[in-house]
Amino acid sequence: MPAMTMTKPATKAQLAVFLGFVDLISERYGLDRDHAHRLKLVLEEAIVNVVEHGYATRHEPGDLTLTADVEGDEAVVTLQDHGTPFGPDDAPPPDLDSDWDLRRVGGLGWHLIRELTDAVAYHPGDAGGGRPNSLTLRVRGGHQGAAESGGASRGGVA
Repeated sequence: MPAMTMTKPATKAQLAVFLGFVDLISERYGLDRDHAHRLKLVLEEAIVNVVEHGYATRHEPGDLTLTADVEGDEAVVTLQDHGTPFGPDDAPPPDLDSDWDLRRVGGLGWHLIRELTDAVAYHPGDAGGGRPNSLTLRVRGGHQGAAESGGASRGGVA
């Protein structure tokens, strides 16, 4: 089955459209509930990061392209944008130990992405807008009717 691709403006208004695309991916490839849920959660975090941080300094939003495929029992989704590059390794570690009322708002996105994916690969684009930032997320799971996968293997950033 060929890969699926969608390009839309990277805006909060388009978030529901992007997440609908993730639902379509899950349905088309027959992903089980756990696989589909983890995929949707990590993609929501990654998309919001592009919208809120990647294009934050621009007057007009740029585009975000999602390309999805399945390789064996892995959903593979690549996000590409021309926003400000940001390496996942630059994200500060989350505060998981303080009381909730003492923690700063936000800061869990990259933690969730790392914990719920099996592999993350990030390649920054060039400042001139020629080569896009590219984030590839791999989420291993099963297809509907298959045995549960037992969760992610907690992959790192490549």
